[in-house]
Amino acid sequence: MKKIGTIILLLISINIFEQNLSECGIDNNPKLTQTESEFLTEYMNDEQRKNFDFTNKKVIFITGNSAQQLGTKSEYFDKIKEWNKNGNKIATWIVKLNENERKISGGYDVIITYWVKNLTKKRKRKIITEIKASR
Repeated sequence: MKKIGTIILLLISINIFEQNLSECGIDNNPKLTQTESEFLTEYMNDEQRKNFDFTNKKVIFITGNSAQQLGTKSEYFDKIKEWNKNGNKIATWIVKLNENERKISGGYDVIITYWVKNLTKKRKRKIITEIKASR
């Protein structure tokens, strides 16, 4: 009987996870919604998210091996949805911005990378200045 309860709880939590994911990335506003914040907290492990609180945060999305391409929130969540269909996760990490970097970028709090192998300090500085110029 205990196993049945555990299975039911697991199925319910998977359904909630899927439902939350369907509500993520429906726009390209860099500020995360509450649902997106909650989803990312569950999606990323502690090492990936470094205990970062995504609530009401403004995010820069970066992709490509060397972090050479600005992404969008909808593209990011579309990749998650695509990989999630097969029970997989995308390679994703966060890079917190310090106070000065937030100011230079125009108020962004964090960079979320996906499919990035290497984000150098030089590239990070360039991203921060590029994002201000493009927004």
